[in-house]
Amino acid sequence: MVLNGPPNWQLRGPDGEEITMPIEPRFQSNNMVALKEAACANLGIAALPGYICRSELQSGALQQLLPDWMAADARISALIPFRTGLLPAVRSLVDFLSVEIPVITAFDRQ
Repeated sequence: MVLNGPPNWQLRGPDGEEITMPIEPRFQSNNMVALKEAACANLGIAALPGYICRSELQSGALQQLLPDWMAADARISALIPFRTGLLPAVRSLVDFLSVEIPVITAFDRQ
């Protein structure tokens, strides 16, 4: 992994304030499940989306440290070539995913 300078977390507070938090990771991964397992094994903290660690939060295996703060938003894009037109099945899949992904990834902070 190539880093441009020290690693940072971008966090947004409840009033919309954004801060950059420098971190010194002992473990880095682009695999959210691996990060979750590392946090569950007491190797440190992880910035994870709620849908990845929902059951661990409910069971008490993990706990939120900054519940009113959020990491940067993630985006999902569907790239579709339009040279020959869009197949109805592809349009249906994209429409379905645009409705279902927000439902699946929603996190209730109860």
